[in-house]
Parts: sequence; C-alpha cells; structure tokens
Amino acid sequence: NGLSMIADSYMENLYQQQSWVPVRVISAQTLTEEQKEAIKNKMMKITGADDIKMVTKIDGDLLGGFKIEYNFLDCDSMSDPQDGLDYSLKKALQRAAVSQGVLLDELHDSVDTGR
Repeated sequence: NGLSMIADSYMENLYQQQSWVPVRVISAQTLTEEQKEAIKNKMMKITGADDIKMVTKIDGDLLGGFKIEYNFLDCDSMSDPQDGLDYSLKKALQRAAVSQGVLLDELHDSVDTGR
C-alpha cells in the first residue's frame, strides 16, 4: 500500500543520509563482542558506510564460521540481500568436495539413504 511505500522510502533515505548499512550476520555460534566489532569494521570498509546496523542470527547448520548478508532491496526489513560473504565451515566443505570432483547431489543422497 501507499503508506508502506512511503515508510520504506523514508527509511532508505534515512540510511543513506546517516550513511548506515544494515548487515545480517548468521553464525554457527554466538559471536563475541570483539568478533562483532571486527565484522562491523570490515563491513564499513567494504560498503563505505560510516556505521553498520548489525543483526545477528544463530544457525547450527553452518557447522562453524559465519555468513554475512548485505545490500538489501528492503533495508528496513532486511529482505532480499543482493550481496553476501560466506565464511562457514559448511561452505568450505562444499568447496572442498567440488574441488575433489564429488558431486554434491550424490553426496547428499548417500548421506540421506545411508549408502
């Protein structure tokens, strides 16, 4: 509706004027304050923002490490990230499997069926 579009536009303009960038960090474990600060500083360099609005989420399926999502189409709801960085153990294992010629669909099927 029209009011929602106005509010979204206002928030996007506010983020631009204040030079804030929303960032979602999804990690396998709770991040320490030092880790959050390091990620925030790195993301300020990557995005050129003066400040980062960081939201954290835990996802044990990552096995270890973290993923960063940013450049959202809707900054206020942090939906539809257009950019991201994946430093998760899960992604590292997937890359290693592919580099060794393992087809991930076959690997997934064999784990599911016990083959």
